[in-house]
Amino acid sequence: MTPSTSPDERRRLRRRRTRADSAPPPDPMAWRAVGVVAGVAAVLVLAGLLVPAPSADGEQEGTVQPVDSSTAVCPEPGSVDGSRTTSAMTVVPGLPGQDRDGEASIAYLEGGDGTGDGSGETVPADEGAVAADGQPQGSLQQPGDAAQVVAEESRLPALEVRTVGGLAPGLVAAQTTQDSFSDGRGLSSQACLGPDTTWWFVGGGSTAGRESQLVLVNPESTPAELEVAISGPDGPVSAPRLRGIVVEPRSRVVVRLSREAPRLPGVTWRVTVRQGRVMAAVSDRESDGFVPRGADWIPASVDPATRVLVPGVIGGPGGRQLLVHAPGDLSATVRVRLITAAGSFVPVATPEVEVPGGSVVSVDLDSALQGEDATVDLQSDQPIVAGVRQRHPGVDASAGSLEELSYTAGAALIAGDAAVTGLPAERSTGVTVWITAPDDIITIERAPDSDMAQMESSAEPDPADASAEPTAVPSADPAADDSVAPSAQVSLRILAASPDGEALPAIDDIVVSVPRGRLVTVDIPRPEGAAWFTVVATVSDGEVVIAHRALRRNKDGSLVTGYPWRPLRTTVVVPRAVPDPGLAISGA
Repeated sequence: MTPSTSPDERRRLRRRRTRADSAPPPDPMAWRAVGVVAGVAAVLVLAGLLVPAPSADGEQEGTVQPVDSSTAVCPEPGSVDGSRTTSAMTVVPGLPGQDRDGEASIAYLEGGDGTGDGSGETVPADEGAVAADGQPQGSLQQPGDAAQVVAEESRLPALEVRTVGGLAPGLVAAQTTQDSFSDGRGLSSQACLGPDTTWWFVGGGSTAGRESQLVLVNPESTPAELEVAISGPDGPVSAPRLRGIVVEPRSRVVVRLSREAPRLPGVTWRVTVRQGRVMAAVSDRESDGFVPRGADWIPASVDPATRVLVPGVIGGPGGRQLLVHAPGDLSATVRVRLITAAGSFVPVATPEVEVPGGSVVSVDLDSALQGEDATVDLQSDQPIVAGVRQRHPGVDASAGSLEELSYTAGAALIAGDAAVTGLPAERSTGVTVWITAPDDIITIERAPDSDMAQMESSAEPDPADASAEPTAVPSADPAADDSVAPSAQVSLRILAASPDGEALPAIDDIVVSVPRGRLVTVDIPRPEGAAWFTVVATVSDGEVVIAHRALRRNKDGSLVTGYPWRPLRTTVVVPRAVPDPGLAISGA
């Protein structure tokens, strides 16, 4: 018997049948469309997995473009007690990117001075002193322009030079202080560099009569936080107050070594910035009671590496002390080689030096150098930093002559352009440039009955050709002998400036050929009518390291200074965006 159905139920059933009958039939192509979409997605995902990532060494890493801004900071532009400080700056002309509009500013950082003892106190700058002394002479309005700031009456805040646009490529600045009378007697100079996050310095001390200090300058608009690590002959030195140093915006902080780590004969400084950037510099001054024994700035060293080249070791009498530091816990075995105008050799007394991890080792170079100018070539099984501390009785030394002090440090290889400015043009001052083309270190036999080992390459040109006059080029032709590596070609351009910063007529370029494994000496002629000048080196067909010496004759003994050169900052790598198909799929 069939159960009865109510009228309402019958109406609902009729409506269901009507909707079912009106629905469209299933499309057999729908599943095919879904399959196509899924297949395309799978192909794209697989392609994203198979496409290689951009190579870090390839062109996809970025494009090379002219720099758009440059900064140089002179940390101590003022002078007191009879000394005179000149801060010189110029924009080297003839570089890519200088066809744009550009602007430049020369200004003091008047945020004040502080100390690195953790007090956090900052002494405001003396605005009256800035107004009375050290006004800029000249201006930077186009490439080739020069300017200087001369101060001899007051200690001034740090000096900042900023350039943008077409004036950014090729900015170079330097600071030179001459003191002929006071307890800081000496000729001191250094490059005015831009801010960075890591700095290394090899040299300085805190024994009796030594005064070494670290100057930290923050040219930015935000605070910089950093720590300073000091190492000595016995390893790292505990200095808790040097952790967490804060340098306020547009201010300067001075750290005195004698307060933080006394009784150290030689040290290495490492500045590590945790937040922001700073410009760092180290000065060293020595006296024996009331008798001054020289002063100079210690040039910043290149970062630790397994091969370090230290150019600018000045020949003549006086002490030459090589300082080598091995960062970290691992000891380093360092092979020492000296490159001179006559060739390269390994000193018999110290062919290798063992440097315990974290320590600073001193090596006497006097007997090995035998009065020759040299570049120290170090190769190590662990990364190292190195520098040389030099004493000079002067070229015209007599029984009553006072000694002078200078430093040099590990230098960067130069394959393009490099420049230094602020070189003095006084009649009693001479400027010498040393150019060294390093070669590969090879195994040699050391001569047991001599102060130096045998020369490493007997096939190289005659030593007499390795020291070039300003207009001479060594006559050796490396192409004539395939066993001899090609020489590096270096052109030196002299840009002279008048006392008011006006550019003087150009001087003929000096072109030299530097055989590999040799040092070439070039005496720079003094430009007539110049107060100071800039030397620009352009290197082709090789890599070199360059350093200079400025020597001023004085009745009490010569004044000496100099430092290694750095590559000229002209271009920057701009990162290039690369599409990632995988990211595109996940975003969709």
